[in-house]
Amino acid sequence: MNACKLSLIGVACAFVFTTTSYAIDQSCQNQISMQLQQEGWVTSKTAAVTVEIQAATSKDDSAKLIAQITDKLKSIVKNSAPWRLVDLSTTKNSAGLLAIAAKMSARLDNDQIAQLQSAVDTLNKAGEQYKIEGIDYQPQLAEIADENTRLRVLLYKDMLEQQRIINSAFTSAAYQLQTVNFESPYVPAVSRPMMMYAAKSVNADRQAPQVNATPFSQQLILTANVTFSALNTTCEKSTA
Repeated sequence: MNACKLSLIGVACAFVFTTTSYAIDQSCQNQISMQLQQEGWVTSKTAAVTVEIQAATSKDDSAKLIAQITDKLKSIVKNSAPWRLVDLSTTKNSAGLLAIAAKMSARLDNDQIAQLQSAVDTLNKAGEQYKIEGIDYQPQLAEIADENTRLRVLLYKDMLEQQRIINSAFTSAAYQLQTVNFESPYVPAVSRPMMMYAAKSVNADRQAPQVNATPFSQQLILTANVTFSALNTTCEKSTA
């Protein structure tokens, strides 16, 4: 999509009694403003996977337990991105044990997600339970930034083309690019694939979500507000 909204601004020039140079005086400039847009797609080949852990230990040493949990997740998913602790709460239960509720997250590709889904239940034992809480394919900031850069390059080319068109239409003037303001990249409100790892029933085996092997994409729209300006020759003669 390449939408262009064109509006002529201030083509008339007021007579100004001032010692300021007409090159600085905005009233001695003809301006043309427009809005340019480019759209692209950010493709995410990985997903943020969150694993919920419920555990209990007789020792008041949550750090050691979290390290053990991290090692177990690493043993299932080979060559994964670092597992990070994103949530942790601890309480003492009625038996005097330290009860831990934790969430670990890592960015995984589809093959790694499949590895985790097929083996996560093997980690479950008395006093230590694991389940996949969610799988989110929302693109990473670096992926969005790369596409944003590509769209900026396209918009700069659009600006040069619009400058050429304007000067072809107004041959008596020499319009130059005056200002460019990029709006923040706009991501249309589209529900991302967040797949929950849910049980069929209280006593049923957990059913892992199906992973689509095709990378997910997110639309990205970048807008530039552009102004071209040229000296008003009539105003120049008036101020001379």
